Amino acid sequence: MGLHIDFDGFGDMKARPRIEAAIRDCIGEPLADEDWNVSITTFGAYSVVSVKTLQQARRKMFYLNFSRLAEAIPEWLQQYPLR
Repeated sequence: MGLHIDFDGFGDMKARPRIEAAIRDCIGEPLADEDWNVSITTFGAYSVVSVKTLQQARRKMFYLNFSRLAEAIPEWLQQYPLR
């Protein structure tokens, strides 16, 4: 149980830890009996981010450089809090 973040596709390996840390800071940890999943799939010039909790699911396409996702994903998630 917990928060799982998966990356698929080409992405800047140095940016991945920053993106993961930004998501964890923004979302926090789910309740002990919940399992939340974040999937980040990169297709060249854009990325698709999918967030799934027990009660909600969100998806957004970002037309940004992969390295800018560390700022863009939390901004998006803060607009629509998961809790």
